[in-house]
Amino acid sequence: MKTTYLGLAIDSPVIVASSPYTATLTNVERCAAAGAGAVVLKSIFEEQIVRQAASMEYATSYADADTYLQRYLGDDYIRRYLELIESARSRTPIPVIASINCISTNDEWVSYAQCMERSGASALELNIFLPPVDPQQPAAEIERNYLRIVQRVAEAVAIPVAVKLPNRFTNLFHLAEGLLGRGARGAVLFNRYFEPEIDVEHLTLRSGDPFGPYTEPRDILRTTARCTAVVPQLEVAVSGGVRTGEDTVRALLCGAQAVQLCTAIHDHGFEIIGRIGRFIDEWADRHNFGSVEEFRGRMNLCRITDGQLYERVQYMKYYPDTPE
Repeated sequence: MKTTYLGLAIDSPVIVASSPYTATLTNVERCAAAGAGAVVLKSIFEEQIVRQAASMEYATSYADADTYLQRYLGDDYIRRYLELIESARSRTPIPVIASINCISTNDEWVSYAQCMERSGASALELNIFLPPVDPQQPAAEIERNYLRIVQRVAEAVAIPVAVKLPNRFTNLFHLAEGLLGRGARGAVLFNRYFEPEIDVEHLTLRSGDPFGPYTEPRDILRTTARCTAVVPQLEVAVSGGVRTGEDTVRALLCGAQAVQLCTAIHDHGFEIIGRIGRFIDEWADRHNFGSVEEFRGRMNLCRITDGQLYERVQYMKYYPDTPE
């Protein structure tokens, strides 16, 4: 079922998220063949460049080796990424969204974005995570850093920009409004981080399972239903917990423009993309909807009759003061 995301015409609201499943041309072609509306290429990671340069710099005695290696590794890294953008655009008919994951607030964001635009990226997804570590840094300053990055990038490119956000803001909707005002066209809710696990026998940290057990994306859907109501101009994609056709329809009813899949592909293969797309079409036919726009947002905060079900009153309803 055709729709739009970030102003791009897509044949399905099912998008493949930035992941190993979009890291190579072969996988991008498999996504397109399975019916994906678009792909978000696996992110460029500034952190990877910095760490690799640091490990190589340790083995050399040149005083300025760190700066040189970061530039050399960064140039090679971005070259291969740009080649992937160009190949994916020429070999598949679907929009190709580039993705940047940086850990600093410097101008690398801008230069990466401009290179990706020149290579033919249809849009850009900024994966921003600036973890608070300074107890003297107020929350408002952290938000201003996010907005500053988005504004610099959005002013430097003509392609649409979406921001993949963590779910750790005090008032996400205030930030969403700020993103819109700084030139972002969309937001992706939410980024899923690799959470560390503690090995109590060896007293070490290890990576947790990035493909954890299935849980319904209720909190993300609630946030989507509220965000699309209070900041309707910002296009939202749901990422996290979407593994079935029912999950996808729920996200669209809450106002999302699209969903992003990763774990579902890990569990069921690329074929799940087409199965979810067919479920949307069949569900829409059963309910006499001719397009996504006819039902998108019908269950968001401003369009349902009992908006309190999205609020805290639900807790009071199910947990009264005096148990029966």
